[in-house]
Amino acid sequence: MIEGVDYCFIYPKNDKTTVNIKLLQGPYVDTVFKYGKVKLKEEDGEMHLLFAYDVLESIVDKPKNLEKDMTFKDYLGDFLVEMMSANMDQELIDENNSTLS
Repeated sequence: MIEGVDYCFIYPKNDKTTVNIKLLQGPYVDTVFKYGKVKLKEEDGEMHLLFAYDVLESIVDKPKNLEKDMTFKDYLGDFLVEMMSANMDQELIDENNSTLS
């Protein structure tokens, strides 16, 4: 997925700690959501990605319906994995503009 083509970030003016995401293409076009807590959990020798999310607006379905939709949850899980994978290739910079090893 490409920022500005498939999705964009929305920074709410009244909350400097939150970043919302708007889907620009695909089956959930114009849906705005935000992730909550994200964690990895090992269970039965396999890693599982656990995450919370809130649907803020959508033209596809009512936000509360999408929050219960497993197909949508899988879509957001795949999106999150792709975002995390893309960021693994980038260098991490600390607050002193030094590269973290």
